[in-house]
Formats: sequence, C-alpha cells, structure tokens
Amino acid sequence: MKLPPMAVMETWPTPNYIDPPTRGHGVLVVNVVCISLAFLVVLLRIFTRLRITCSAGVDDVLVVIGLAFSIGMAVVTSIATEEWGWNRHIWDIPPTWLSTVQKLNLCFQIMFSLASGFTKISLLWFCRRLLGASKGNFVLFNWAFIGAMVFVGVSCTMFTFISIFQCSPIKAYWQVSPKEPYTCMNNGDILFSASVINIFTDFLVTALPMPLIWSLKLPARQRLAVISIFGLGVVVNVAGSVRTVYVWKSMVVGYDSTWLGWPVLVAAAVEINLGLICCSAPALRPLIAAFLPHLLQSTRNISYNYGPRTRSKNNLTSTTGRSRSSRLINDDIRQPGYDDRFAIMRTVEMEHYVEACTPGKGASSRAYNISAETTHPITPADSFERQNSGTIYTSATSDASSSSLPRDGVGLAV
Repeated sequence: MKLPPMAVMETWPTPNYIDPPTRGHGVLVVNVVCISLAFLVVLLRIFTRLRITCSAGVDDVLVVIGLAFSIGMAVVTSIATEEWGWNRHIWDIPPTWLSTVQKLNLCFQIMFSLASGFTKISLLWFCRRLLGASKGNFVLFNWAFIGAMVFVGVSCTMFTFISIFQCSPIKAYWQVSPKEPYTCMNNGDILFSASVINIFTDFLVTALPMPLIWSLKLPARQRLAVISIFGLGVVVNVAGSVRTVYVWKSMVVGYDSTWLGWPVLVAAAVEINLGLICCSAPALRPLIAAFLPHLLQSTRNISYNYGPRTRSKNNLTSTTGRSRSSRLINDDIRQPGYDDRFAIMRTVEMEHYVEACTPGKGASSRAYNISAETTHPITPADSFERQNSGTIYTSATSDASSSSLPRDGVGLAV
C-alpha cells in the first residue's frame, strides 16, 4: 500500500476514531435504489424474451452477467462505506482498517470494470440483431459493432488484469507496511487512464446505434422513441465524467482518497445501473403491449394501403389456437422490405408486436394481437382469396372463420 509522503501526513489534523465527520449513508441509499430499478428492468426483459417474444439471445446472457457484477459492486461499496470508513477522511480511519479498505477498493475496481464491460457488449450485441443478414449498407454497421465489442472487451480485460497485478507480490497492494521487497504501479494513473477510456467507450456505445436505428424501416415516431431511450446513455456519459473528475482529485492530485473518492462510488452506481436500464428498456415494449395495451392504442389496429385506396382500420384479434402453418411466411409472395420488418419485430421488439408463447406446449387458447404500421401486407403461407377488392386471409383449418370478417377490410384468422 502506497502511503502519502510524511510531510503531507504531518499536516493532517488529529485523528477522530470515535465520532468522526462522515459523508453519511448516500452510497447505500443510491445502491439500493439503483440496483432495485436495474434488477426489475432486467428481470422484465428476461421475462419478455422468454415468455412473450421467445427471442432470447446472447445479449440477454451478457446483461444478466453485467447485473450480477453490478450487484457485487454495490455490496462491496456499501460494506466499505458503512463498516470500514470509506465515508470518512483518511486520517479518521484506524490504521488497522486500512488493509481491509484497500482490499475492498481492489474488489470495487474489478467489479466495476466487469459490470461495465458486459453491459456495453450486451448493448452492442443487441444492436447487431437489428442487422439481420447484414446486407447492403448494414455490412458497415456490422463491422463497426464487432470492432466496438472487441475494443470494449480488450480494454475491460486489460484493466482487470492490471488492477489485480499492479503490485508484485499482489498482497503488497493492501499491506500497510510490507515486510518483503515489492514493486507497485501508480494506482492513481491506472484509475485515471481507465476512467478516460471508459468515457470514450460510453460515448461510443451511446452514439454508434443512432445511425442504425434511424436507417431502419420504421415510422419516424418509433425511431425517435427508440433513439430517445438510447439517448439516456448521455446521462451515463455524464456520470462517467463526474466519476473521472473525482478519480483525478482523490487519486492523482489529492491524498484524502476516502473522503474525496466517496463521490466516485455514487457516480459508479448510477453509471452502471442506468446503463443496464438503457440496455434493457427497448425490449420491454411487447410486455407493455401485452399487459397494458391502453398505453399503446395503435397495437389494437392495423391498416394497409391498396393502391390508390386506403382501407379502414379493423381490430385484429383471434381467440382460436395458433397453428404452425399460420406462423409461416411464403417466400414467393413476400413484399419488398418485409423480411427486415419481420426480423425487427421478432428480434428487437421495435414494432407493436405481441406473440404469446408457452415453451414446451402446443397451441394456446388465449387471444393474440398482432399489428404493424406499414404499407406492406402480411401474407400467410396458407390459401387466400380476393372478394370485393378486399383480401381475406384464412388458415387451412379455419374456413368458416372468414365468413364473419368484414369484406371491406383485412381480416386474419389463425
């Protein structure tokens, strides 16, 4: 453990180990609030992916791992401030506590790096799922996301290893007066450099998805809504910048590392958990549409344009079981651009799309509500017929069901 110069320590006031001034319980409060919100949002994301859209992927696994490290970081920082004086001035901490404080500090650095890395890679992987087959201009986006994931992963791994092995032997990092020869890197320089790189990766992860989302075949209103969700990452960037400022004050130019470094813990909790929320929020739209449909009124309607005429909107609801054939799309009669929209709906939940799914079971008997705002009709693979310039789509096992549908609109029986 590197101690301040003796000349600096001589200027410190008389230690107060009994009733010292503290920063209060702010770190604990922020940790509880932020972790609770992040845990709830991630839990809802996993439920949505597993039970509603059945589209769980690698990004979901990564965000769960990021949440686990975030919880570990919250536990470490809460113990450090509540039990071991990390909310006091450095001179008010008993010397016998310093070794434990350094161990907790090392654990905090590792947990933060891993939580941040997994969360950012999860978001980038999530965005890659927008690309589908990565054709045309999307090839550039694909390589950009891959490059960003590699950069984030390498920087996270490097900082983790440097944090662990910055002293030789490793235990010299937390020993107050090592009795054997040792060498240590400058901990302040390491943390400040890592913080600057972290700001860059925060900005990269926030800005990189924006052009991709804007180029998707979605209505402008929905694109702006999704961009605004990712735009919350700006708050993550602000929290990272604040944390970097206090890392500089506490570890580079200052010696009162516990008192000046206390805001670092608060900013880190906000940064990591808000990142988890921003990463998971876009996946929750099907959940809202399924359980709070009145918040998304347009999910109950569907409309298409047929040449010069615009058909009226009709409710699209079925209470029959879902057959396998009704879920298949005939490649020969797909409309241009349909593949992209279908991939977006099933994979990223950007559209007003709700599909109930019970893994391991057959067709369910609940209602399904499927809708989209598009000029391209959804065409099942089953038989179809045209009557009075309107199109009635029917499944192979529900011939009679079409008789109850209006002939001047679009109906779908599944």
